Amino acid sequence: MTPSPASSNRPRVVDIAFWLLIGGATIMIAGGLMAVSATYDAARSALPDTITDSDVRNYLTIYRISGVGVAIAAAVLAFLAGRARRGDARFRRAVFGLVFAILVVVLLLAVGVGVAQPLVLLALLPMLVGVALAAGPSARAWYAEGGPK
Repeated sequence: MTPSPASSNRPRVVDIAFWLLIGGATIMIAGGLMAVSATYDAARSALPDTITDSDVRNYLTIYRISGVGVAIAAAVLAFLAGRARRGDARFRRAVFGLVFAILVVVLLLAVGVGVAQPLVLLALLPMLVGVALAAGPSARAWYAEGGPK
């Protein structure tokens, strides 16, 4: 397969960062959808008997809402990453901001409230590596030049 003209001068690190962001977003969407589909019986059996049924329902509501939120945020991240891969520096900065916002919110939910979906936490790793690669010198220079020529 021959490379498209838009990708002929794109640094390899930008492609790797893109695929890491897409992989992280996919894992996060899967984790969010799993959180949305959590049942009361599964939550009741996983939590100690000292927790009341009302508290289990409240926990499950927060768990489901956070699942919807991370799934939507991951879908937006995938869109922004695609636009950033084309060479638009504005979308690259938006990807950085969104990844760090997701990181803060997910960690606050996990540590502060105790609501954490393991796949969502796992998805943060490829996202952070992708952002680190996209912030590297060769990627930064490519975006500063205006992207594809």
